[in-house]
Amino acid sequence: MPLTQMSIKFKVALAVSLVLGVCFSLFFTLNYRDTVQRIRTHAEQLITVNHQLHATYVQETLVAMTQDSETIVGFPPISGIFRSLAAADQVDPLDGSTLDDWRGRLETLFASLIKSRGTYSQIRLLLPQNNWREFVRVDRNQDEVRIVPRSALQPKGQEPYIRRLIAPPPQDFQFSNVTRNREFGRVAGPPTLRSMKRIEAADGTLLGAIVLNSHISELLTRPRPPNQIGHVYYAIENTASPIAEIVTADLTFLSHSEGAPDFPNWMQVADLPAGHLIADGHGQGHFVTEVRAATSDKPFSIKIISKLDMQPLFAEAWTELRRDLRNATLLTILASCLAYAFTARLHAPLEQLLGEIKSSSQTLQPLSRDFSGGDEVSVLAQNFTQLINSLIRETQRLDMILKNAAEGVLTLHSDGRIEDANPKAQSIFGRAAGDLLGRNLIDLLENEDQVSLATLEEARNQAGREPLRREVRLTRQDGTDLTVQVAFQHAHHSDGQRFIVMLRDITARVAAMRQSEALINALKKSNAELDQFAYVASHDLKAPLRVISNAVSWLEEDLEPYLNDDTRESMNLLHSRAKRMEVLLNDLLQHSRIGRVASPETRVSGSTMAKGLLQLLEIPDGIEIQFSDRFLESHMRQLPLEIILVNLIGNSIKHHDKAVGHISVDVVNQDDFLTFRVEDDGPGIEPAYHERIFEVFQTLQSRDQLESSGMGLAFVKKHIDVAGGSISVMSDGTRGTVFEFRWPKDLGQQERAA
Repeated sequence: MPLTQMSIKFKVALAVSLVLGVCFSLFFTLNYRDTVQRIRTHAEQLITVNHQLHATYVQETLVAMTQDSETIVGFPPISGIFRSLAAADQVDPLDGSTLDDWRGRLETLFASLIKSRGTYSQIRLLLPQNNWREFVRVDRNQDEVRIVPRSALQPKGQEPYIRRLIAPPPQDFQFSNVTRNREFGRVAGPPTLRSMKRIEAADGTLLGAIVLNSHISELLTRPRPPNQIGHVYYAIENTASPIAEIVTADLTFLSHSEGAPDFPNWMQVADLPAGHLIADGHGQGHFVTEVRAATSDKPFSIKIISKLDMQPLFAEAWTELRRDLRNATLLTILASCLAYAFTARLHAPLEQLLGEIKSSSQTLQPLSRDFSGGDEVSVLAQNFTQLINSLIRETQRLDMILKNAAEGVLTLHSDGRIEDANPKAQSIFGRAAGDLLGRNLIDLLENEDQVSLATLEEARNQAGREPLRREVRLTRQDGTDLTVQVAFQHAHHSDGQRFIVMLRDITARVAAMRQSEALINALKKSNAELDQFAYVASHDLKAPLRVISNAVSWLEEDLEPYLNDDTRESMNLLHSRAKRMEVLLNDLLQHSRIGRVASPETRVSGSTMAKGLLQLLEIPDGIEIQFSDRFLESHMRQLPLEIILVNLIGNSIKHHDKAVGHISVDVVNQDDFLTFRVEDDGPGIEPAYHERIFEVFQTLQSRDQLESSGMGLAFVKKHIDVAGGSISVMSDGTRGTVFEFRWPKDLGQQERAA
C-alpha cells in the first residue's frame, strides 16, 4: 500500500516505530561509549586521588627530612662540638664541657630522634677532617637503635653525595641520589636516600654536615587506601651528574608495597604519558603520575605507577549494553501499539475541535470546551490562556511598581496636563489623585524660571538621551516647602506622545549639602589655626632651646680652665639634646602640615628623579644605590614622592651595618597605581616591629647609638595614607629589608594628597 493511502493511525504507528528504533540504536551506542568512558574516567579519578595521596606523602616526607635537618643543626651539642674543636684543649669555653661530653650528648639526641622517626636508617654528623670522617653516627635496624662506636666510624670523602655536598655553588640543603647503601666503600644495603644539611661558620666556611639516611622502601611505604585500584609502584630515576658519578646499577630503582606482583617492563611503562589510563593490549592498564617535589634540589625523579587488570573493569559496560538492547526492542513494540491506539482515539474529535476554534475566532467568545489534554487543541487553548494571564500579570506588576515606587511618577499630555500620578507623586504635592489629574504641572510647580512649556519642548528634542533634570522649590497645599528634583523624559505611546516625569524629594539632601559645606569651611578654618598654632608653638619652643645652647656655650668659655672630661661630656650632652629637640620640633611641624599644605604639581622623569635623589642623599663610600630601568623610564610627580624616597633610601643608608651595601629602587606600572620598591641588604626588621616603625618618634635603636628623630618613616606613612596608597614591610628580621608602597596615578588624588 502506498504511503499516501495509509491511514493517519498507521502512519503514526510506523513513524513512532522507526523513530524509536533509530533513537534507541543511536542512544544505546552512545550510552555504551559513554559508559566505557565514564568507567575509565572514574578509574582515572580514583587513581589520580590515590596518586595525589602518595605524592603528598612523598612531598611531606622530603619536607620532614628538610625540617629534621634544620632542627638538628640547632641542637646545642652541634655548636658545643665546634666550640670545643676550636679550643686548644678541646674544652668548651662557654660551659666547660669537653668534646667527648658534647659528642655523647649528640649521640643521645640522635638515638632519640631516630626512634621517633620510623623511616630513618642513619643519622650522622660528618666533619671535613680526615677525608670527611663520621664524627657521630647512630644506626637503626628495624626496631634496634645502635650508636656506632668511634672505632667503627668511616671516612666518606669519596662517596658521590659528599662530592655533591662540597661542589660549588654551595647549597644550604640538598638531597643525594638514591643509591644502594655503602659501608667501607662496598655495597651493604638497599637503595637509600640521603639528605645533607651544611653547617657553616659565620664567614661561610664549611664546618661539617648533617646527613640523614632513609631506605627508600621504608620511606615510601604507606598503608593501602580502601579505594585503591590495582597495585602501586614507585619508579625512581637518578639524574646523572659529572660532579657525583654513580654506577649503572644505581641509576633506576622500583619500589612497591608488599604483595604486589613482579613488574618486569616497568621502565617502559614509566615513560608513558602521565595522567591517562593506558592499556597495553594484554589486558593490563597503566597510569603514571610524576611527583613534583616542593624543592628543586633533588637529583632524582619519582613516578607513581598503578597497574591494574582492564577486563573486569569494563565487564559491567557489556552487561549494561545487552540489557539496554533487550529493553529497547520491547519498548519500541509497546510504543508503536500505544501510538496506534491513541491516534485512533484522538482522530474522531479532531474536526469538531478545529471547527469550534474557527467559530470562536469569529465571535471572540471564550472556548466552551475544557482543553485539559495534551492534543493540539488543548495546547492551543492553554497557550491562549497563558497569553491573557501574562498580560494581566504584567499589568498588575506595573501597577504595583508605580504604587510602591519611592519616587513620584507622572504621565503628562504634550501640553503638560497630568494624565496619571502614582501615590508618591500625590504625597509630594500633598494632593489627592482627583485634585491632580487634568491639571497642568507647570501651574502646580509655580516656577516658570525652571519649568515651562519651553522645558517640555527641550525634553522632546532630547528624546533618546539622558532625561532633562531641574531642581525647583515647591510649596505643598499645607504650606510645607520642599526642594524637588524633576526629570522629564519624552516617550511615544499608541495613543500619541507623552512625557514621563520623575519627582524626587531632595529637601534632606540639600540641607545635608549645606551642612557639609559649613563643616568644610569650619575644617579649613581649623586647619589654618592649627598651622598657626604649630608654627608659633615650634617658634616659642625653639627660643628657650637656643637660650640653653647659648648658655652652655658661655659656661664652656667661662669655665674652660676648670672643666674636666666628665664636665665636658655633660656640656656636649646638653648641646646634643638641645639640637635633637630642635630637630624633633622641625620634624613635628613638617609632619603636621602633610596633607594640608599644597606641593608643586611638577612631573619629572624617573632619571631626573634619580639624579635629584642622589644629590639630596649623603651616600657613604661602599654603599651602592641602583635604580631599575623601569624606574628611569617612568614619569611621576616630583613631590611628595621625592620626600618619600629620600626618607626610605636614607633610612636604609642610616641603618646599614656593613661597610659595603646595596640598595635598589624599582617601580611597577599597574592599572591605577605605581608600586615603588626600595630594597636593601642591611640588617632586617623583626616582624613584631613592622607596624611600630611608622609611628612618630619611633626608632629601633637608642638615639645615643644612632642620631635620629624617629620621624622619617612617619613622614612616609602619612604622605602615602593621605594620597590613598599603602605601604608594607617585608623582612625576616635577619638580613635585608624591602619597603613597598602603592602610589595612585590619578593626578586629582595626588593633588588632594599634597
